[in-house]
Amino acid sequence: MVKRKMSERVTALILVFIVSISFVNAATVKTLYTWTYNNKLLSINYSFDQSAYNYYKGQQRVYSDFLHYMEESEYYPVIKTFAEEFKLIASENKYSDWQTVECIISFIQTLRYKNDGTYEYPRYPIETLIDKGGDCEDTAILLAALLRELGFDAVLVSPDKHMGVGIALKYEINGAAFEHRNKYYYYIETTSGGWGIGYYPEHLSAEVAIYDPGTNGSVEALSEYVYSFKNYAVDETEDVEVAANEPPEQDIDPAYEFNSSSLDSDIEKPENKYTIDVDNIIINGEKETMVTEKVSGENGEKIIATSK
Repeated sequence: MVKRKMSERVTALILVFIVSISFVNAATVKTLYTWTYNNKLLSINYSFDQSAYNYYKGQQRVYSDFLHYMEESEYYPVIKTFAEEFKLIASENKYSDWQTVECIISFIQTLRYKNDGTYEYPRYPIETLIDKGGDCEDTAILLAALLRELGFDAVLVSPDKHMGVGIALKYEINGAAFEHRNKYYYYIETTSGGWGIGYYPEHLSAEVAIYDPGTNGSVEALSEYVYSFKNYAVDETEDVEVAANEPPEQDIDPAYEFNSSSLDSDIEKPENKYTIDVDNIIINGEKETMVTEKVSGENGEKIIATSK
């Protein structure tokens, strides 16, 4: 009888442990986004995996390579899964490729500008998404990552002390473009609304640095004459492209010259222990404060993110 009771208790403890582990793994950060594109109110109600947020939040900050933040762990594919939301929106509204890109741009431009303060703090896309904001490099990194995930050829474009995105276009439009890899990348401003493809703020420098993730044969130039929304629909069997009345291809003169300088010299690299970032997030309906600190010790530097 005693052995039976002990066995029942052990079984109960094991079940409690399993349930606890399942609860931890199931923790999510729920976020609602609303914005307007083409006079229509759009929304995304998305639940992020808390373990993915903790993983990227706890990663070391790399100050010499902004492309680092566009790389994703195969275990935490945030951009890959979040981009599916825009595929769904494009399919439901039958957007052309151009409209899909504009829709994503309008979404990014609604995120609030969040200054880093004393120290530079580049964010991974999931941090920008959950924080619903960031500074110029954060929103640019997020936009470029989303565009590339959807198959568009996008790079990071960095005027002096600023950052935006460049997207390769198949045909010429009126706007600012930068020549790179025998292509012309039109500038996209991400920090506020109202900036279309090719609009270049007058106060930005004429010379820029290009941060290029490469092509790998998986990205293509954008054309406003192509409709590929059916590529995104699960129940469709054929891809539909509208290519009628396409203008002839032509050479394009770049609007500006650029050099290979970077922002690295402008970034203040802090030392010793300090708080990098503090964010209030909602995890499973409960408000928590996530504090990210950088600690320098005998074993080098490390990033520590703790929830309080």
